Amino acid sequence: MNIYDLSLRHILVFNSVAETLSMSKSAQELYITQPAVSQTIKDIESKFGVKLFLRKGHKLHLTEEGKELYIYTKRIMNLMERAQVCLENFNILNKGFISIGASSTIGNYVLPSLIKSFKSKYPNIDISTFIGNTRQVIYKLRLCDIGLGLIEGLPLVDDKDIKVSKFMKDEIVFICSPDNPIAKEKSIDFERLKKENFICREKGSGTRQVIETQMQKVGLTIEAKYEFNTSEAIKNAVMSNLGISALSKWIVKKELKLGLLKEVKVEGLRIFRWFYLLEIGNYNKAQSMFVEHILNNK
Repeated sequence: MNIYDLSLRHILVFNSVAETLSMSKSAQELYITQPAVSQTIKDIESKFGVKLFLRKGHKLHLTEEGKELYIYTKRIMNLMERAQVCLENFNILNKGFISIGASSTIGNYVLPSLIKSFKSKYPNIDISTFIGNTRQVIYKLRLCDIGLGLIEGLPLVDDKDIKVSKFMKDEIVFICSPDNPIAKEKSIDFERLKKENFICREKGSGTRQVIETQMQKVGLTIEAKYEFNTSEAIKNAVMSNLGISALSKWIVKKELKLGLLKEVKVEGLRIFRWFYLLEIGNYNKAQSMFVEHILNNK
């Protein structure tokens, strides 16, 4: 068994069936007969001794082996599309396309300024963006639905193909309403911090995990009085003086400048984290230029 046992035809047919979950729809999409589609799938299964699809009633479902193969065939299909775009734009100066996935803080507060500064240098390069959680960004990167991932906090990346680089340091700051008495304090100690109602992200949030980990290092534990699943909800709750919170400085920059929120200095506690760039390879010139742009602007 060798690499040629899996041909481009196998990849095209399997990828189509994996997406349509229908032999007949794939036959129409690929302009071939339904028996030809069925035989191609059987050929892959027999060559490698795996089952790729299960039929339940009138519907096809991917097996675990099929789901894993789909990740790679989807990646191949996306790379072929990028290769076509690369060749079409090869003779056009600074022309190209980049697709970027970002987790929420970066996507909403950091990425727009990165894109603006990049587009000022390369106005003819088109950029598409996806904003989701870290798991979604990594999954789309594996499929090559996106070319780059920008995430907060280093995840457990078990794909050796994914290159991880630090690209920006972030500080998480404590905030309160201007009407809170501690807003007038130069700094507060741990005991004063414990007396405040603490507002935080939901359990499982990356930001919450960073905050709790850093607090534990200094022997500090704070029970959440309120939990919200968005940073905007937390900001509004703090501005309404329901309590204090801690968020990325990028998220509260505008409100701090306008005086809608006040930063609270906590003695003996500063919280930092890194933003990370994820790549599976620089497959086009435009993507390489964007990587260089953000790494040179740390």
